[in-house]
Amino acid sequence: MDKLKILIAEDNSFSRKFYDTYISGDVFSKQFAVNGFEALEIYGNWKPDILLLDLMMPVMSGQQVLQEIRETRRDIATTIIISSLSSHRDDVAFCARFGVQGYLVKPLDPREISRTLLDLYAKANPKKAAEIEALVQRL
Repeated sequence: MDKLKILIAEDNSFSRKFYDTYISGDVFSKQFAVNGFEALEIYGNWKPDILLLDLMMPVMSGQQVLQEIRETRRDIATTIIISSLSSHRDDVAFCARFGVQGYLVKPLDPREISRTLLDLYAKANPKKAAEIEALVQRL
């Protein structure tokens, strides 16, 4: 079974290092974007299964990326999970309007991040998630 492709859109170098270290390389093939514009470029070329999206990024915000993917490109298949320092009600409501599969508030638990991402992915893609269950068991 192929690994799940995850695009991590995060401008903070510490957070990128955290994700690179703690998101399982056994289950996920990872690519990183440092701003929203770069995230859309990689998204368009690579077609990730999951987009882990920070809201506050330079060049183009996570909200703009989310709106572009869901409204302009009409992609409702990609699992989009927000990872943000903000738990503000307006941010959460905005993201919910665009059908995100999860909203995670930083800081994240390094022991739980891979499992959490897989669980959120499985809610939207139970058939494909079942195919990777053998990999999931090793987490």
